[in-house]
Amino acid sequence: MQAGQYSPTYLLGQQATTLETLPSGDGVDRLRLTTSSGSVLDCGAVVVTGGIGTFTPRPLPAGEELLGRGLSYFVPSLADLAGHDVVVVGGGDSACDWVLAAKPIARSVTLVHRRKAFRAHAATVDAVLASGATVITDAQVTRVGGDGWVSEVEVTGRETATVLPAQRVVAALGFLADVGPLREWGLELEDNRRVVVGPTMATNRPGVFAAGDITSYPGKVALIAVGFGEVATAVNNAAVHLDPATMLFPGHSTDNAPVPTAVAG
Repeated sequence: MQAGQYSPTYLLGQQATTLETLPSGDGVDRLRLTTSSGSVLDCGAVVVTGGIGTFTPRPLPAGEELLGRGLSYFVPSLADLAGHDVVVVGGGDSACDWVLAAKPIARSVTLVHRRKAFRAHAATVDAVLASGATVITDAQVTRVGGDGWVSEVEVTGRETATVLPAQRVVAALGFLADVGPLREWGLELEDNRRVVVGPTMATNRPGVFAAGDITSYPGKVALIAVGFGEVATAVNNAAVHLDPATMLFPGHSTDNAPVPTAVAG
């Protein structure tokens, strides 16, 4: 990692839980951050790069008791689908990708989506429709049955219900994102899940900056490339917050005078 050359302290497997302000007499308050493991960090600035929070799969309303016994939200190995009747639930890119991946190796593949329109990319949907997989729209999986392991699913449409054989059910219904303890930090949030920042990536709380998908501001384009630029903006403005005499833009390394090198005589 690029930061490694500066010997930073890494606290891995921990979650930032609380953030306190420690008033000081010099006009620049300090911050105290505590983690889920009890680590306490006193600092002058914090840069939040939390993505859009922690992810949990959106659950399938039916069959939770068979999770891990034929019902799954992730498939670690495609071999687990080989030779089985597979039912994929969902209408996004992940659901369609699972259909296309399973079709060559499964005994049968059925895609069930509760709407007629798909969220997936049009080209991916076209590939699914051309793959030979069975596609059922305007319907939901209302029951996942089996004695210990999945053996069938009930698919209910607007007027009829059909029972299909299934030994594997992949619920690709998307994810729920949660920003967790950040909600208690006194930061201005949009839709209770994104941190509102200004052009310097500063939040409404002095000394706290944010960058990446977790941020919101007018005209934001949610791309990875944009996030990299936001981090640079946040870090450099945090440096100025810590020391107002610091230059916001440190310049390019190519602008520096060459370092003299010794010539062997």
